[in-house]
Amino acid sequence: MIAYACADLIFATRIRGTAEALGIVSRPTRDTDKLAARLERVDDGKPNDPVTALLIDLDLGDQAIELIRYAVNHPARPTVIAFGAHVAADLLQAAADAGADPVMTRGSFTSNLPNLLQQLDAPPTT
Repeated sequence: MIAYACADLIFATRIRGTAEALGIVSRPTRDTDKLAARLERVDDGKPNDPVTALLIDLDLGDQAIELIRYAVNHPARPTVIAFGAHVAADLLQAAADAGADPVMTRGSFTSNLPNLLQQLDAPPTT
């Protein structure tokens, strides 16, 4: 399952819609409590697959960095991808410093979204 945190409802809908079109389960997460529930697979009556990746919109500001730090330090650590405006160099760097696996500009993220979701949904190879 792919979890995502977005500041913009339209962008969140784009992620969810693309995932649905590809047959990939995705769920939103808005804060560390929701993220913990997703990572710990708390039963809430909705899809509860293991989280393979977390997509974080850096427009969430400090909350985005908090989510990155929480995810990278959790025992069920997913791949964390942060994305933001190309002009927000300080925020992009803060995401990288916090441990985001790649940090991408919003344009790169958007143009690669279908391929990215397919790669992130794949189970880890052993």
